[in-house]
Amino acid sequence: MKREQKEIFIKNLKTVLDENRLVLVFHYRGMSMTDMTDLRVQSFNSGCNIKVTKNRLTKLALEGTDKSELSDFFDGPTAIAYSNDPVQLTKLLTNFAKNNNNLVILGGIMDNEILTVEKIEILSKLPSLEEIRAQLIGLISTPAQKIASVLTAPSGDLARIFNAYSTK
Repeated sequence: MKREQKEIFIKNLKTVLDENRLVLVFHYRGMSMTDMTDLRVQSFNSGCNIKVTKNRLTKLALEGTDKSELSDFFDGPTAIAYSNDPVQLTKLLTNFAKNNNNLVILGGIMDNEILTVEKIEILSKLPSLEEIRAQLIGLISTPAQKIASVLTAPSGDLARIFNAYSTK
């Protein structure tokens, strides 16, 4: 890689690190090309991104940023996964790691807090934003349904009483 290309790589990586809430670091040693392609497709479909990095250049990009503590994770064949939706990204990587032993999550950072593997697993078990919205809509609509059934119950009772008298 030429010097200009390295400078562009570092600049682009700094932009990625600044624009995303969550950055996870993982090893991909031993993963086949089809596995890596499958992971990239899944990440693209879920709105997340994956980037294979060069350790030395990544450490240079991390210097002077609020995510500089991540530089300890960059040793060996590392890649980063990043997104602004922490639940979606953590679910994607933890599920993929369960099915593929070659993907090893090392850690990450979210909102300037270093995440251990345990914290990442806890994040992955949270409901997604869409699931929370559906639960909230269900909670809001349930009282309205109950009110409607209470209001219509007396008229239904009257109709049944009149029907019973008319059949006698």
